[in-house]
Amino acid sequence: MLFWGDMSDQKTYLANLALHLCQMDPKTFGGIVFKTGAGAHMDRVRIALSHSQLGSKIINPSMGVSDLIGGIDPIESLAAGTLIHKSGVLSRSGWNVLVMAERLPRQSAALMAQHMDTNHTDPFCIFDESEPNEENQLGTLSERMAFFFDLNDLRHDAFSVDIASISSAEKEIPTLSPDQQTMIVSVALQFGIFSLRPVAMVQRAAQYLCLLDGRDAVSQDDIDTASQLIYAHRAISIPAEEENANQQNDPPEPTDSSNSSAKNDTLELPEDLVIEAVKAILPKDILNKITAEKSARVRFNGDGFGLTQKSALRGRPLPALIGRPNDQARIDILSSLRTAAPWQKLRKSQSPDDARIAIFPSDLHIQRFQNRSERVVIFSVDASGSAAMNRLGEAKGAVELMLAQAYSKRDYVALIGFRDGRADILLPPTRSLVQAKKNLSALAAGGGTPLAMGMNSALNLATLVRRSGKLPSMAFLTDGKGNIDLEGQPGRQQAMSDAAQIAEMGRTLNVPAIFIDCGRRGNPELANIAEKMGGEYLCLPRANAQAISALAQSHLE
Repeated sequence: MLFWGDMSDQKTYLANLALHLCQMDPKTFGGIVFKTGAGAHMDRVRIALSHSQLGSKIINPSMGVSDLIGGIDPIESLAAGTLIHKSGVLSRSGWNVLVMAERLPRQSAALMAQHMDTNHTDPFCIFDESEPNEENQLGTLSERMAFFFDLNDLRHDAFSVDIASISSAEKEIPTLSPDQQTMIVSVALQFGIFSLRPVAMVQRAAQYLCLLDGRDAVSQDDIDTASQLIYAHRAISIPAEEENANQQNDPPEPTDSSNSSAKNDTLELPEDLVIEAVKAILPKDILNKITAEKSARVRFNGDGFGLTQKSALRGRPLPALIGRPNDQARIDILSSLRTAAPWQKLRKSQSPDDARIAIFPSDLHIQRFQNRSERVVIFSVDASGSAAMNRLGEAKGAVELMLAQAYSKRDYVALIGFRDGRADILLPPTRSLVQAKKNLSALAAGGGTPLAMGMNSALNLATLVRRSGKLPSMAFLTDGKGNIDLEGQPGRQQAMSDAAQIAEMGRTLNVPAIFIDCGRRGNPELANIAEKMGGEYLCLPRANAQAISALAQSHLE
């Protein structure tokens, strides 16, 4: 069953196999996640699912609780005078095709996960259309999806879906031997997988793969393929090869040769084969992804209040509007009664025996609130050259001044320093003045000016801040005389060209920015970069902490 062909053919084969396994046992495997931004990939999968024996239905991220799991229909209940319940989309039969999963609210993902645990649900097919390097935002729902495939590096003409091409025979599901179960658990631990759910998925997948091949006993190939499908994308560590090498270099113990070979064939060798099979399908940049995910979890673990200014649940009350109530939009009772009151005589004349207040759906108003978002000011400071200490000193003062008022204004402050071929996050987004003073106490300065690196680091941090639900804003303190490019190589022309390209990228992200020129004279190149990013340019040769803080505060308003 293990497939060792071309990588695109291998991924296509495994994806079709995963889809079929989900259709065989949706309770165990949950579903499959496709990370892709290509419409051709999604169209082929959706067409294949719609023609499968289960059929399919579309789930949008904007669906509320009543749309997903059902509930009381307020419009029909008011019209009928009795409670009328409606069924949710999850209770209907067919593949649950979730589109634009990167926009799915966390509460909706948790609700789907809870529904999967307590009810029979058909398998999910989730399309994550986020950027290739963005982290999965599905939360607890992602853990219940057995399979994950990144199709961004796969040509759409090299990917095809055919669920009906594999058929399983009706026979008893084979059992796993204790040695095979031990091996599956051991491989999971070596890849840093400590949840029992993936282990149970691998065991079940190996049993089904044995059925698909028409055999009576689970083979090594079945376990290899099942581990590739379920363990590879969950790996948070890579088994070291030094231990195996040291064991091979150690002198063999005087044991019976026949018993030793039998032991290796049953335990050690099969486990090594499973590990190598999972390693073969790991992404090439798995180490970078693991490191980035760990650092992101450490720095950003809050959701904030969100970017949306208008809320249906909390905040400053706004005038009610006519609308359809749902799980997120509550009825404004007073406004609804006030609208229905002038029509009561006319409505009573139509049904004089009815003593109730006649309320029509057109009378209903929904509540609205206005909520203020938390904001993050990202200072990116040029720490190079002779004037670096002065710039850093004023930047520290501005950070401390803003943090003194951070709690009342719901502002966070972050600091990035760039110099000598590197850009470091010196202070992650924080509102703690004590933590800021501790992290800012010892900052190095001097060297070249990697302006493009400082701008790129600020944009990356702003993207993470926006993803966490806060509103980012950037302030650059520099003389704009970049002389180190993005590759870390010296050269003024290439360095300024890279900075201009980063500025154009920043304009597409629509992050507010301000460039404070701290040089002795104004720099037209820096003004041009600010214009390309869509930010403001200010020349303040003698900028102090109070001026920088006031500029950043006014820029946020």
